[in-house]
Amino acid sequence: MGLRRATAPRRQPTPGRRLRDLLRGRVRWAVTAIVLAAMPAVLVVVLADDGEPTRLTAEYVRTGSWDTGFSAQYIVRNAGDETAHGWTLRFRLPEGGEITSLWNGRSSRDGSHYTIRDQDWNRDLRPGESAVVGFEVRRVDPAAMTSTAQPVECTINGRACEVVGAVGATGDHAAAAGPPTEATGTPPGATPGQGPRSAAPPAPGPARTTPPAGAPQPGAGASTPGPGTGPTGAPATGAPVVTTPVRPYVDLAAPGSYDLAAAIRTTGVTDWILAFVVDGGDCRPTWGGGIRLDDPTVAQRFAELKALGGKAAISFGGAAGTDLAASCASPEALAAAYRQVVDQYQVSRIDLDVEGRSLGRPDIVERRNQALLLLADGISRDGGALEVTYSLPVLPTGLGDDAMALLRDAAKRGVHVDTVNVLARDYGPANAPDPAGRMGRYATDAARAVHGQLRQLWPALTEAQAWQKLSVTPMIGVDDVPGEVFTLDDARELARFANERHLGRLSWWSAARDRPCPTPGATAADPGCSGVLQDPYAFLQAFVQGSREPAATQPPPSRTTESPHGER
Repeated sequence: MGLRRATAPRRQPTPGRRLRDLLRGRVRWAVTAIVLAAMPAVLVVVLADDGEPTRLTAEYVRTGSWDTGFSAQYIVRNAGDETAHGWTLRFRLPEGGEITSLWNGRSSRDGSHYTIRDQDWNRDLRPGESAVVGFEVRRVDPAAMTSTAQPVECTINGRACEVVGAVGATGDHAAAAGPPTEATGTPPGATPGQGPRSAAPPAPGPARTTPPAGAPQPGAGASTPGPGTGPTGAPATGAPVVTTPVRPYVDLAAPGSYDLAAAIRTTGVTDWILAFVVDGGDCRPTWGGGIRLDDPTVAQRFAELKALGGKAAISFGGAAGTDLAASCASPEALAAAYRQVVDQYQVSRIDLDVEGRSLGRPDIVERRNQALLLLADGISRDGGALEVTYSLPVLPTGLGDDAMALLRDAAKRGVHVDTVNVLARDYGPANAPDPAGRMGRYATDAARAVHGQLRQLWPALTEAQAWQKLSVTPMIGVDDVPGEVFTLDDARELARFANERHLGRLSWWSAARDRPCPTPGATAADPGCSGVLQDPYAFLQAFVQGSREPAATQPPPSRTTESPHGER
């Protein structure tokens, strides 16, 4: 038999103890109710964060360096699946430096910490869209801030900045994503002064990829010697000198006669752009609207160019005349007009100079891009190839909305645009104040800006590939806008910059103006002379010579505005 355990009689709780237990139970239920009520919101936040529908990345890029400072940018990109409504970028600048100017954002400062917020025009970023914030830094204390310093502690909308495949100063790809540190090299390249962001979706896979075989390699910026150069930028022993190709414009329809053959013999330049083919009525291509394609004089000039080993590109459009894209009724008719010119002169390069109403009309833009697809396809089927350049008006802050829309449409349709040539001229006083002595700087500002815009439009481009895709064309001498004079010093500055960055080419308007005017002191643009004191071919020689002499240092851009640019 087992033993029975004795139990004490159960005591009844007192009234005071019952009250205490009741209160404790109510408190526990109240806390539980609060937690349960908050759970749906917590779950939403967690799910939204896991799915990252509006994930923003911020990529830091060094765009230029000089003795007392540098310029840089952050590319804020929506890598998620939903539109991001607003963004805030924060970072700390290392001791010894301060931001002296900033554009495309609203900035505030707390010591060395900077907060950059969106503007009205770049606040909403759809999936794949990006906004570029550019700024200049002055090294107040060079001993404290090294020449390779860069922002740290970067966050975008409160999360650590994610740098997608950034390229270091040596051209090597970053080993891991994450916010930049002071020990990490920064890639030279893209640009201050961005315009409205691009709507082009990012290419599949990483945003920055290793360039294909034969493509330009990263590291072509100011702080990194280019291919074939020694540590100081001088040509390396036994290495070829890297130069930017020069390709002047010749106006075949202009009054008078430019001796193209004599220019080739005198200067040795064999690459030329012959302008402008426009509509002669009923979608009929002509030179300047009145010279037939089979004109004997034009045929003779092409024959001389070919006999001297020269190459020609043909430019369509321009500021005067009627663009074929505006007069031809369909993409098929426009493609046939283009093909007629290509076959007539047996050329493989065309330049589309788009200005005025031809730039701002979406129907004309779409028709032209559709025609380019048809043209390239037809030439390819016949065993040929076609190089396409878009020449577009620009401001020192970059391409305007209409030009970006044109390129965005081309990218969306798959038009292969080999070169984007910016027409660095006719800015106007509101966009280029006090232009005397600054036209070269304004041209390099525009180039930096467009470089970044090209990387937005074609995200798979490396830094170097975007520079290779870019060309700059100033108007030499006295410009159309009073006060704007592009001097020989401006030409040398632009040429050195172009060679330093390895631009695809340099052009200028126009070859016939590369000589002094009969009467000095011109105040208006003359189609037959520059209006400045010079020898014949002086601009051509300045561009060629400057393109072989990389600048030792890169001066800071002249931009001070924070507002978005517009069309001129």
